[in-house]
Amino acid sequence: MTNYQNLVPAPSNGSYVLPARPRGQSLLVTKPVNADSSALTAGAVARGLGQRFATQAESLELLLTEVRERLANLDALIVEGSRAQLKGAVREVVDVVDWCDALQADFAGETDKAAQGLEPIDLVDLCRQQATSLQGPDDPITVAVKNHVIYWGDQAKLAKLIRNGLMLVAERTGGLGLRCVEVAAMQGAAMVRIFSRGEPQGDLDQDVVDLFRRAVEKVGATVLPDELGPGGAGFVLRLPV
Repeated sequence: MTNYQNLVPAPSNGSYVLPARPRGQSLLVTKPVNADSSALTAGAVARGLGQRFATQAESLELLLTEVRERLANLDALIVEGSRAQLKGAVREVVDVVDWCDALQADFAGETDKAAQGLEPIDLVDLCRQQATSLQGPDDPITVAVKNHVIYWGDQAKLAKLIRNGLMLVAERTGGLGLRCVEVAAMQGAAMVRIFSRGEPQGDLDQDVVDLFRRAVEKVGATVLPDELGPGGAGFVLRLPV
């Protein structure tokens, strides 16, 4: 699976040169939001966004420090440096400016998402919360992590989708078998697989099916068969990018 990350550079050390910054829309980030994803209040969302944007500002401050240091080095080379040294120093400055440009693009994209009413959601935490609320002493639900995914969306709608998905899987197996959730990123999209170790049954409660379908529509997710095929007890939710 592809692991997309916003990479934050470390401070320069001597002749250290920042690598080329990966381009393209990112899905995963290095620092999750600290706000409790079970607290669906405006204050909790605002705190989470504030923490995230503060991290972006700190990264930009670090990059600007890099630019100043490299410009100072370039200034020192202007008088006695060779042409090759001057060109190398200029390339180093351009490298850092490229990182600044990429960080600005990421920040602009996230502020646009926030302006649309979306919020960064730790999918693993959200799935664990829903699993904990539904499981019992004799009916555990496991949550496995293939990639740590931060997804921008409507937290309340997504929580309802995960919950209804777990209820549908229980309905498919008559409440028998260990229920499992897997969180991953694949081909630039967030994926949540919900399945059971139990055998699929024939009859389903139509109300449970309808609740799940409505939750899928509200999130805009796509339901795909998992590795056991369309006849299995599980499925994969592909969240909209």
